[in-house]
Amino acid sequence: MKHNPFLQEAGNLFGQMRDIRRDLHKHPELGTREVRTSRIVADYLKHLGLEVRTGVGGYGVVGLLSTREADKSVALRADMDALPMEEKISVPYASVKRGVAHCCGHDGHTAILLGAANLLCKFSDSIEGNVKFIFQPSEDKAPGGAIPMIADGVLRDPDVDGIFSLHLYPDLAQGTVGIKPGFSTISSAEFILNIIGKGSHVATPHESVDPVIMAGMVITAGQTIVSRRIDPLDPTIISFCTVHGGTASNIIPEEVTLTGTIRTLNPEKREELASRLDEVAQGVARSCGGTCRLKVKMEYPAVFNHPELVAEFMESAANVVPADNLIDMQSPSMTGEDVSYFHQKVPGAHWLMGTSNPAMNFNYPLHSPFFDFDEKVMPLGAAIHATCAIDFLINRQKRRLSQNFGH
Repeated sequence: MKHNPFLQEAGNLFGQMRDIRRDLHKHPELGTREVRTSRIVADYLKHLGLEVRTGVGGYGVVGLLSTREADKSVALRADMDALPMEEKISVPYASVKRGVAHCCGHDGHTAILLGAANLLCKFSDSIEGNVKFIFQPSEDKAPGGAIPMIADGVLRDPDVDGIFSLHLYPDLAQGTVGIKPGFSTISSAEFILNIIGKGSHVATPHESVDPVIMAGMVITAGQTIVSRRIDPLDPTIISFCTVHGGTASNIIPEEVTLTGTIRTLNPEKREELASRLDEVAQGVARSCGGTCRLKVKMEYPAVFNHPELVAEFMESAANVVPADNLIDMQSPSMTGEDVSYFHQKVPGAHWLMGTSNPAMNFNYPLHSPFFDFDEKVMPLGAAIHATCAIDFLINRQKRRLSQNFGH
């Protein structure tokens, strides 16, 4: 590992970051309910002597570090919410809340950013501008917490000139750092498909229009939309994720509801895919004598990483990790991220911190009930955050970024 003053000091803060992360992991809170989490974050930032705003767009928290040269500002952002799921890891810091767990690493993101705030306060003499620390609620619960925070002025007073964020990423080896210029995630949409038939006693199936059979046909036929009607080089997903219907084993129900997700790199293609799904469902329903209703809710747009800012990020990260550990991602992630809304307003770079470590059994995917990570990556993340913030402000004294937001 390279000698970097931030990395050395971040190592000294490891105990704090680990304790915060484990506390948040043990007491997770769902999106729009981050009462305890936001209080812990705000108290920590106030202890550092930062100017702190709470209740930003809900339970959002913002810390501001102002220095003598304050004409430019950079933001560092972390998400704080947990998932509505049961985790299955057996550790002392396992969730004590049934059905709520940090299986996406947001507890780590929060602890890392708090560590970065501590680092930048210690090295404030090196800062030529302002640094905003944005702790965002409700990333995993659409419509997300970014839009309310933006509406509440999080990017103003002072105006933010660029923003960085990270996500822990078990698809990359522990200690590696990945980023993709341009569109780096997909655009997503949620759908609810109601399939309506005619119920009957199971002993008289000929008197029914069976929505269970129709649902199965739609699920099967729906898979051909991507496999046979979309260019295989165009990242696209249609997934059916829940099936609800029926009340007893001897009753053919009136209705079955399917829910799922549409994901594609191009935001405009969500409408096209929804239309094709509707065609398939309507065709199946007509052929069986039933009807259907499709409701589609557009969710997060694709994250656009500003190419110039990505290049600057790579230079900054190279001062923290070996060059071989920097990965230029060639393909976008099929995950959704509401940091995309911040990137629509200001240049942004959303990067990935590798956490895969099979030897320690840290190789489960995000949103798995077994997801966990080696907390030793947190000082590395904090050091990269701090280095990027300082370098960004120095670079802005020399040149402006182009207004390229991928629209």
